[in-house]
Parts: sequence; C-alpha cells; structure tokens
Amino acid sequence: MAPQGMTRPSGKEHNQDLKKQKNLTLAVYYRIKEMMLNYDIVPGQRLVFVDLAEQLGVSRTPVNNALSILAKEGYLDFVPNQGYSVHKLTLEEAECLYEIREIMEVGTIGKAIRNMDDQKLAVLEQRKNDYKNAISDRVHRKLFVLDSEFHAAIIEMIDNPILSERYRDICQKIFLRFRTEDLVIERIPKIAAQHDELFEAVRIRDVDRAKELIKFHNENARQNLFAIIFRSENGRGKINSPEASDAVSSAVS
Repeated sequence: MAPQGMTRPSGKEHNQDLKKQKNLTLAVYYRIKEMMLNYDIVPGQRLVFVDLAEQLGVSRTPVNNALSILAKEGYLDFVPNQGYSVHKLTLEEAECLYEIREIMEVGTIGKAIRNMDDQKLAVLEQRKNDYKNAISDRVHRKLFVLDSEFHAAIIEMIDNPILSERYRDICQKIFLRFRTEDLVIERIPKIAAQHDELFEAVRIRDVDRAKELIKFHNENARQNLFAIIFRSENGRGKINSPEASDAVSSAVS
C-alpha cells in the first residue's frame, strides 16, 4: 500500500520508468565502449563508477548497470571489493578470436555472394572507398573501424543481423588491445589495395578467390599483429626493424 499522501504509480508509468532507465543504461553502455575504442580508457585500467557517473553526467545506477553488461560481454573484469577494470586480451584469447573471425568470414562468403545484389555491392564499394579516403599521413583509430566495417559489409550480405553484430564484437575486442602510436603508415595504401582485390572477387562472384584472400589477410594479421600487441608481455622493447614495421602495418586487415 502506498504511504498516505502518495500515489502509487500506474502500470503504464512504471513501464515508462523502466524503459527510460533501460535506455539510459544503453546510452551509458555505448558511451563507455566508445571511450574504450578511442583509448580514453585503456586495457588494465581500473574504472571508478562514481567518477564515470560524474564524467557522463548521470547517476550511479545506469553506470553500474552498464559496467555489469560490459563485464558479462568480456570487455571488463570484475574483482570483488576492487571493482571493474578494462579487460586486457591475452594471446590465447586473441588466437581464439581470430579463429572465430576467420570461420565467420570464410563460412559466410558463399552465401554472401549468392545473396549479393547491386545495392549490397554498392555498400561494400562505399566502405572500401571510405577506408581509402580516410588515409592520411598518420595512422588513426578510425582506419581500423573502417577496415572492420568493410569486412562486415560482406557478412551483412547474408541478412543475419545477429551474426553481423557478433562479428563486430569480435573485431572490437581485438581492436581494443593495441594503440595506434605503435603502428606505421607505410603499408596502409597496400591494405586499401587488398580491399580492392577482395571487392573484385566478390563483384565477379568468385567464391574460391574470395576465400583465399580472406584466409591470407587473417593469417597475416594473426602472425604480424600478435608480434606487436603482445611484445611487452615477452619483455621486448619497441620494435623498429623493417620486418616489424611491415608486420604492424599489414596487421590491420
């Protein structure tokens, strides 16, 4: 029974309040994930939800709810009495993620090409051009987002939004593990050329060629990128050799 002088919220009002709270939680969730993608918060960093609430201009509840969701998805770690910290991807986890990514890409390319129409091909071409047009005199994090979006456009051709979302999630978890200041610009145009090759294979509906290109790109990324993002764990300093520079710059696709 509601206290005297107070009105019990109607069922409709209660549902509206729940919907508002859920929407606020999702908004905070995406904002924190964006902060991770922009490296405003970094792997291993401890998160204080009181500070986050103040920074985002919301109460503690939606922040706490959003952090809980991110922890369940593997983006954060939670330790009782210590709180949340940004998850630091291990080499074993990265191997698993790349294996899943390759299975997704190779496993869907045949259906993607069968489902392809002019509109879907135009989307793929636009994302290819978006990457090329974003190339400048430095490596920036937007390039890695655009690279993932190019490959995601092929997944999207099969019209399975859940799979497309899972694919982006895999890419983001790998992407969060490295910093752009470790990377070099020299081979970025070559990556754009690799996109051209894959686009052409899809355009002419050459499934076998597309599979070959996907496997080649993923194997290069697996071997080369891991040498860079896990080097500190192996006790090595910054890698400056030509081989390492090639490894880094070829790893983004």
